[in-house]
Amino acid sequence: MKYVYLLAVLLLVNGCAYKPVIDTAGRSGTFNENKAKEITNDIQHCKLLAKDHTNNFTEAYKAVYNYYFRPATLWLPDKMEFRYKALVKKCLTNRGHSVLD
Repeated sequence: MKYVYLLAVLLLVNGCAYKPVIDTAGRSGTFNENKAKEITNDIQHCKLLAKDHTNNFTEAYKAVYNYYFRPATLWLPDKMEFRYKALVKKCLTNRGHSVLD
């Protein structure tokens, strides 16, 4: 029974472990100046916004669905996308950073 609790805690913590890969070598998008000097502040703000607008229970459910239910059904159902990662990527992109992953 304690393994179930450990698994639940690991899945909840895993939702906030996204580290975006950002190209900081030059100008991003249509901006005339380099936005890399603001990258640390932007990452912190975007992660906080994404954390405030996602539900840990649904993110954990998506992880269980993708990694346990889908293989059991031979990957026939579609994969559920994590909202936290998508929100962080969109926020950083809208702030002028080139997010690779």
